[in-house]
Amino acid sequence: MTTSNVNQPDNTTSEESRGNQRRTDEEWIDAVFDVLSDARRRRVIRTLRARDGDATSVPALAESLAVREPNESDPDCLVVSLRHVHLPKLEATGVVEYTDERSRVRYTDSPMVEHLLEQI
Repeated sequence: MTTSNVNQPDNTTSEESRGNQRRTDEEWIDAVFDVLSDARRRRVIRTLRARDGDATSVPALAESLAVREPNESDPDCLVVSLRHVHLPKLEATGVVEYTDERSRVRYTDSPMVEHLLEQI
Protein backbone atom coordinates (compact mmCIF):
# COMPACT_ATOMS: atom_id res chain seq x y z
CA MET A 1 0.00 0.00 0.00
CA THR A 2 1.36 3.38 -0.98
CA THR A 3 0.76 6.47 1.07
CA SER A 4 0.55 10.01 -0.16
CA ASN A 5 1.75 13.22 1.46
CA VAL A 6 -1.14 15.21 0.01
CA ASN A 7 -3.00 15.56 3.31
CA GLN A 8 0.06 15.85 5.52
CA PRO A 9 0.83 19.17 7.23
CA ASP A 10 3.75 21.14 5.93
CA ASN A 11 6.58 20.49 8.38
CA THR A 12 9.17 22.66 6.75
CA THR A 13 12.29 23.24 8.74
CA SER A 14 13.45 26.72 9.51
CA GLU A 15 16.57 27.98 11.17
CA GLU A 16 15.48 31.31 12.55
CA SER A 17 16.69 32.54 15.92
CA ARG A 18 15.00 29.81 17.89
CA GLY A 19 17.66 28.72 20.29
CA ASN A 20 19.89 27.90 17.28
CA GLN A 21 18.13 24.56 16.87
CA ARG A 22 16.72 23.08 13.69
CA ARG A 23 13.08 22.23 14.20
CA THR A 24 9.96 22.17 12.14
CA ASP A 25 7.63 25.14 12.21
CA GLU A 26 5.02 22.94 13.86
CA GLU A 27 7.43 21.96 16.65
CA TRP A 28 8.37 25.61 17.18
CA ILE A 29 4.71 26.63 17.42
CA ASP A 30 4.11 23.89 19.99
CA ALA A 31 7.14 25.08 21.97
CA VAL A 32 5.89 28.70 21.92
CA PHE A 33 2.47 27.62 23.20
CA ASP A 34 4.18 25.58 25.92
CA VAL A 35 6.28 28.58 26.95
CA LEU A 36 3.26 30.88 27.05
CA SER A 37 1.17 28.37 29.02
CA ASP A 38 3.00 29.32 32.22
CA ALA A 39 2.01 32.54 34.01
CA ARG A 40 5.52 33.21 35.33
CA ARG A 41 7.04 32.96 31.87
CA ARG A 42 4.41 35.37 30.54
CA ARG A 43 5.35 37.79 33.34
CA VAL A 44 9.03 37.34 32.44
CA ILE A 45 8.31 38.19 28.82
CA ARG A 46 6.19 41.21 29.72
CA THR A 47 8.84 42.46 32.17
CA LEU A 48 11.61 42.10 29.58
CA ARG A 49 9.45 43.62 26.84
CA ALA A 50 9.07 46.75 28.93
CA ARG A 51 12.85 47.18 28.77
CA ASP A 52 12.67 47.85 24.98
CA GLY A 53 15.39 45.34 24.07
CA ASP A 54 17.79 46.25 26.86
CA ALA A 55 19.37 43.31 28.67
CA THR A 56 18.94 42.92 32.41
CA SER A 57 20.56 40.73 35.00
CA VAL A 58 18.73 37.65 36.20
CA PRO A 59 18.73 38.92 39.83
CA ALA A 60 17.22 42.26 38.71
CA LEU A 61 14.59 40.38 36.72
CA ALA A 62 13.81 38.28 39.81
CA GLU A 63 13.37 41.44 41.91
CA SER A 64 10.94 42.85 39.35
CA LEU A 65 8.97 39.61 39.36
CA ALA A 66 8.90 39.42 43.17
CA VAL A 67 6.85 42.62 43.19
CA ARG A 68 4.34 41.07 40.78
CA GLU A 69 4.14 37.67 42.50
CA PRO A 70 2.83 38.00 46.05
CA ASN A 71 3.23 34.26 46.69
CA GLU A 72 6.91 34.34 45.78
CA SER A 73 8.47 37.41 47.33
CA ASP A 74 11.98 35.94 47.79
CA PRO A 75 14.10 37.07 44.82
CA ASP A 76 16.74 34.40 45.56
CA CYS A 77 14.17 31.61 45.06
CA LEU A 78 13.02 33.32 41.88
CA VAL A 79 16.60 33.47 40.56
CA VAL A 80 16.91 29.70 40.99
CA SER A 81 13.53 29.10 39.34
CA LEU A 82 14.37 31.43 36.46
CA ARG A 83 17.83 29.97 35.79
CA HIS A 84 16.85 26.32 36.06
CA VAL A 85 13.30 26.21 34.71
CA HIS A 86 11.90 29.25 32.95
CA LEU A 87 14.77 30.96 31.16
CA PRO A 88 16.07 27.74 29.55
CA LYS A 89 12.61 27.14 28.05
CA LEU A 90 12.37 30.72 26.86
CA GLU A 91 15.86 30.55 25.39
CA ALA A 92 15.17 27.24 23.62
CA THR A 93 12.31 28.84 21.70
CA GLY A 94 14.32 31.97 20.93
CA VAL A 95 12.07 34.23 23.00
CA VAL A 96 14.98 35.43 25.14
CA GLU A 97 18.75 35.59 24.73
CA TYR A 98 21.46 35.25 27.36
CA THR A 99 24.92 36.76 27.23
CA ASP A 100 27.79 34.28 27.22
CA GLU A 101 28.03 34.37 30.99
CA ARG A 102 24.27 33.77 31.22
CA SER A 103 24.08 36.50 33.80
CA ARG A 104 22.04 38.84 31.60
CA VAL A 105 18.87 38.19 29.67
CA ARG A 106 17.13 40.10 26.87
CA TYR A 107 13.78 39.70 25.13
CA THR A 108 13.94 39.02 21.41
CA ASP A 109 11.09 40.66 19.59
CA SER A 110 9.02 37.75 18.25
CA PRO A 111 5.96 38.75 16.21
CA MET A 112 4.19 35.49 16.99
CA VAL A 113 4.77 35.84 20.74
CA GLU A 114 3.68 39.47 20.58
CA HIS A 115 0.45 38.54 18.81
CA LEU A 116 -0.32 35.70 21.24
CA LEU A 117 0.38 37.85 24.30
CA GLU A 118 -2.10 40.43 23.01
CA GLN A 119 -4.76 37.71 22.97
CA ILE A 120 -4.11 36.52 26.55
